[in-house]
Amino acid sequence: MWPGTNPMSLLRILGLAVALTLMIVAGARYRKKALRLPDTLITALLGTALAIVAVAPSTVDPLLRQLGFPPGNARRVLGVLVLSNIVMFLLLLRAFSKTDRLENLVGDYADRIASRWFNHDLAPGSKNARPTVAVVIPAFNEATGIEDVLAALPAVILGMDIEPIVVSDGSDDATEHLARRHGALVAPRDLRRGQGAAVRLGYRLALDRGAAVIATIDADGQNDPLELSRLISPIVAGEADVVHGSRLLGEYERPLWGRAHGVKVFAWLTTRMAGQPITDPASGFRAFSAEALRVIQFRENQFHASEVTIAAAKLGLRVKEVPCSFRERGAGLTKKPPLLQYGMGYARSLLRTWLSR
Repeated sequence: MWPGTNPMSLLRILGLAVALTLMIVAGARYRKKALRLPDTLITALLGTALAIVAVAPSTVDPLLRQLGFPPGNARRVLGVLVLSNIVMFLLLLRAFSKTDRLENLVGDYADRIASRWFNHDLAPGSKNARPTVAVVIPAFNEATGIEDVLAALPAVILGMDIEPIVVSDGSDDATEHLARRHGALVAPRDLRRGQGAAVRLGYRLALDRGAAVIATIDADGQNDPLELSRLISPIVAGEADVVHGSRLLGEYERPLWGRAHGVKVFAWLTTRMAGQPITDPASGFRAFSAEALRVIQFRENQFHASEVTIAAAKLGLRVKEVPCSFRERGAGLTKKPPLLQYGMGYARSLLRTWLSR
């Protein structure tokens, strides 16, 4: 069956051994319920195909001929390698898809636990009876600055009560304790998923609380809470559904050269993708009407700002910008990745949002 001991014969022997090992391991793992049936069948199919090629290499020649590989041992090996790389790439994509589903499953579970603790801390029947402005504040280890931000929040804006909701994104310092001490509602999520996921959870909780307007503000003090009235005014007046605070229209305190130019580049891209003029698409200072938030679907866990304008524009919502101040962080360390990494991540999220919608 195996003529001689030339390298080609040894390669066929090795291929058959690998094929048999794949099928044996797949069967054993399936019996132990460590492998699901679809994965077992895929592994068994690959093992069977490899065994057939090892025992009777000529059986794959018709397929290879269609792909431009004429018969012959060396050409056959090259063709099989190309096919195996294609199969490996498809399996890798499948693995990524399963990983994403698992990540979303674990993340959703963490959100449900945080929501239960959030509602557990509320008094029964404490849902707001009058229109309120919910201010969602995503925070990760912001104990050095969260008190100043909450202390600066006005109690009433344009005749509506302010209700701060701090979403703790895996904080392991005193952020949650200090936020509660200053009267904020706190959603304690132990799993850190990113600012986008934290804001998304905060939006859902705010809508459940019956908020009429939902705003977001950074926990590091870079946004001025006293400018919230300017931010939500177009929504209250019925002039807009989504409002961005623009540091380029207002004041940008000591902008980094790379970051300032990056904001302009992404503003140019976002304007063309969304079909609406935007000067500061990366701003975390924004507001939504409750009706707008109920129809917008957010997916990004980290670079949440990249999808807001495009998502709103695709739904035909009215987007407006107002001037805002952007100050230096008062205390603590920035949670943003390095400039180049941030730019690449933002660009990837922007493109993914545009293509998916």
